[in-house]
Amino acid sequence: MQVDSTRLLDAPLIEVAGEIDHGNASLLTAAFESTIDEGADIVLLDLSDVTYLDSGGISAILAAVRHLRDRGWLGAINPNANVRRLLEIVGLSVDNGFRVFADRTEAEKALGESSES
Repeated sequence: MQVDSTRLLDAPLIEVAGEIDHGNASLLTAAFESTIDEGADIVLLDLSDVTYLDSGGISAILAAVRHLRDRGWLGAINPNANVRRLLEIVGLSVDNGFRVFADRTEAEKALGESSES
C-alpha cells in the first residue's frame, strides 16, 4: 500500500493505492492522526486506487470519523463497488461524519459548500 498526503483546495487529501489490510492499516492511521493533529476539520481520502479493504482499514477509517465527528467530516473519494459496499455495511453511509464522493470534482463542490457555512 502507498499513502501520500496532499491537498484538494484547502482540505487535506490522503491518497491511498493498493490493498488496505491489517498488515499496513497503521500507515493509514498515522496519516489520519497527523492530519487531524494539525487541526483539520475536514479530511478527504482518495480511494480511487484501492483494490481491497479489510477490517484493519475499516478500523482506521472509523477512528478518523470519530475524531472528526464533532467538528467536521471525513470524505471518501471514488471507492470501488466492493469498498463502497463494505463502508455501507459498517454503517458509515448513514453517519453525519462521513461522506462519499464519486470523484474529486464532487468533493470540491462539497468543500465549497462547507466553506460557505
